[in-house]
Amino acid sequence: MALGATSNLEQKFVYDPFAADVMRDPFPYYKVLREKYPIYRLEQYDAWAISRYEDVLKILTDPQAHLTTTEGTLMSPSIMRRHNSGIVPPPRLDPMDIFPNLPSPYYEQIRQSALGPLRPFAVNELEDFIRARVRERLDELIPKGRFNATVEFGGYVASGITCRLAGLPLSQSARLLELVNRATTRNPEKGGFADDYADTSRQLVAILTDLSHSRREAGADGSNRMVDGLLNLEIEGRHLTDDEVAGELVSIIVGATETLPKVVGAGLMELWRHPQQRAEVLDDIKTNAPIAFEEMLRYGAPAQWFTRTVVDHPYTIRGQTLKPGHRVIILYGSANRDERAFENADEFHWNRSMENHLAFGYGMHFCVGVHVARLEGRIMIEEVLSRIPNYEIDESQARRVISDFQLGWMEVPLIVR
Repeated sequence: MALGATSNLEQKFVYDPFAADVMRDPFPYYKVLREKYPIYRLEQYDAWAISRYEDVLKILTDPQAHLTTTEGTLMSPSIMRRHNSGIVPPPRLDPMDIFPNLPSPYYEQIRQSALGPLRPFAVNELEDFIRARVRERLDELIPKGRFNATVEFGGYVASGITCRLAGLPLSQSARLLELVNRATTRNPEKGGFADDYADTSRQLVAILTDLSHSRREAGADGSNRMVDGLLNLEIEGRHLTDDEVAGELVSIIVGATETLPKVVGAGLMELWRHPQQRAEVLDDIKTNAPIAFEEMLRYGAPAQWFTRTVVDHPYTIRGQTLKPGHRVIILYGSANRDERAFENADEFHWNRSMENHLAFGYGMHFCVGVHVARLEGRIMIEEVLSRIPNYEIDESQARRVISDFQLGWMEVPLIVR
């Protein structure tokens, strides 16, 4: 955005994550928020937006903040417009809510029960499978001369790995990818779920309900560490139903399938935009790919924000008092571009020196799939650069999703050279 346009934005500044202009490009708004309104009040949602890196870390780690997720970690505008008058709903335990929406100890119990195949030692065992799937896909795509790096490449790889982790047949990976991408599509005009969300969600849940039922029938003996772990979990004196298990699986599978391909697509685009940086990564791909991937995560992670609700006690931050019932919109996308934490934060630098970014979240809700995501991303970048070091991007045909909570490249046309 030009300097004059930025100045004009400041003069009449209003921030709303569900406004069309913000959904199309939130970064100029983030810059104004960080500079002038680091704790920004949104009366219409009874909410506060937190935009600076330091403040995001503080509110996510300070036990005095008393934040809960029982209203949801990704509230739609319709939910946020319904003020709770300070009375925060208790956790829903029967039927069991998805674990990101649950407080301690339920959150940890469900998360730990499904974590088996996502632990570091288990993820390390996946490297050969991931690399073989990446190479197989590139063997199919390279002869075409052009392919969508996000869906046709990254999405194909990620959905196959998700099937492997959950114990679904690889033959279902294409269908899984289609449903996940549809389920995460938001209304580009007013935010919230797309019109076909309910039907898409039902189809996705049906696949996972059948999976849970089949594992229950087989005795849930632990051979499928993720599903069997959920089936064998006992909370509040009972086991989860197949529908409840499916709901917990959706939370993991959507993140594992949908997010990483957008990071890879964005990262390949940035290396193409910066040929000198690409040349530097190519000098030693094995060493440099994991370093570059961390910057791709900071710079191009699609998730822009998640929500919490203040519960029990008021909390003061930067002179503003957040009261019980107030919603908190935690702007991870802004924090990852905060000039106070990252030098020249709006620029891509493959070997940036940084202590930490927030692409995987922070604190209690740190991404459950962090280890597999880093392994997948590193391998995808390594293999593309090794096989197609001189690739081009047809930026004129690249397309971003327009969404309230995410900003990611859905189409990154990669041309083989």
